[in-house]
This record gives sequence, structure tokens and C-alpha cells, in this order.
Amino acid sequence: MSTLPWISPADVDAMLYDDPDGSAPDFGFALLRPNVKGKSNRTADLARAKLQPCRPTDADRLPDGMWPITCTLHRLVTAPQVATDVGALESIFHGYDAKIKPHQRLLAAVLTMRMDHDWQPADILSLVSGYALEKLALERRLTSMTVVHMPGEELSGRRPHAHVIVLARVHRASGWGAMHPDLIAKKAQGKFQAEWEAYRDIWVPRFGIK
Repeated sequence: MSTLPWISPADVDAMLYDDPDGSAPDFGFALLRPNVKGKSNRTADLARAKLQPCRPTDADRLPDGMWPITCTLHRLVTAPQVATDVGALESIFHGYDAKIKPHQRLLAAVLTMRMDHDWQPADILSLVSGYALEKLALERRLTSMTVVHMPGEELSGRRPHAHVIVLARVHRASGWGAMHPDLIAKKAQGKFQAEWEAYRDIWVPRFGIK
């Protein structure tokens, strides 16, 4: 099993600048900056932590170099023409971190979509990764990873939810480009919340869930 130290959910929260405009019941928006309180951040650490809401055990062992995964479901959604293969999760996030620029002020954004308790994991993944494909990958050329967490599986009363880790730089076949202006705009949180809610309201009736 990977020898990398486990990052607890509390430690993940300390990495992020949460909800600049205040929290909302069904939507969260957080920013990962290169440095927080004198500590350097990396997107690979954030991605691995979201994939591991529970501490991995020997049963979660994967081939060397691949992160053990304890979340319920996950999906990588890359920008068009970006190749993916076995180990793409690790290679994309580590490759992105290797290209961080000294003047880069944002590494990633984390969108959190909270659902009601009657949602099934596969439906959450389908809905949220559909948003990631249409709105992030195709419209903005942004690569992201969707992770589904079901707290009830660990006897928690918290609602099912998905996190979408959105890498801040435009992703092309040739490599990483400029930071996307939508992610660094002053009203980014409100824009993404409104966009998600509009997408959700169109598609949720098709899932047959109230």
C-alpha cells in the first residue's frame, strides 16, 4: 500500500479557503491556493485526500504508485483531446503540480454539491460528472475530478455529496495554459452556484427523484 501519509478531512479543510461569499445549504465553493499560513499546497495532496475520506487499509492496496481509494465513487473528466490511461489520476495531478508557476495565485477550486438522503451514489456521480463534462470540460477546457462521498456508510447523519476538484489552468493536448478567468473572477462563487443549480434543475426530474 502507498506509504504516503493519510490526510484527514479536518486537514483537508485547513488547506482550503472555504466559501468566500458565505456557505449555502446545497452548494459549496472553496479555493486551493499555493500557500496557506506558510504551508505549501499541492493539488495531488488534495485529490488524494478527497479520494480517501477514510484511512486506507491493506485491503485497499493498488499497484505501486497508484493511490488507494476509499471514497464511494469517482470519475476523472478531462478537457477535450487530453489523453488518459492507467494511472491518469496520479499523472495528471502530479504533472499539474510540476508546472505551478511562482506567480500563480490559484491552483484549483472545489465545488461541493450536497444531495438529499434518498440519492444513490451512481445517480450522484452521473449528474455531477455530467455537469463537469458539459460546463467545465467542453465549455471551458478545464480538467476536473468528481468524488462521491456517502457519509451514511460511516454512520454519519451528513448528507450524500460530491466534490468536484477543478484544476484552475486551461488544459490542452499541448499542456497547461492560463488560469481560467471564471475561476479567478470576483463573483466566481455566485456564478458557479447559479450555473450548477440551473443544470441540476433541468436534469434532476429525469432521475425520478424529488
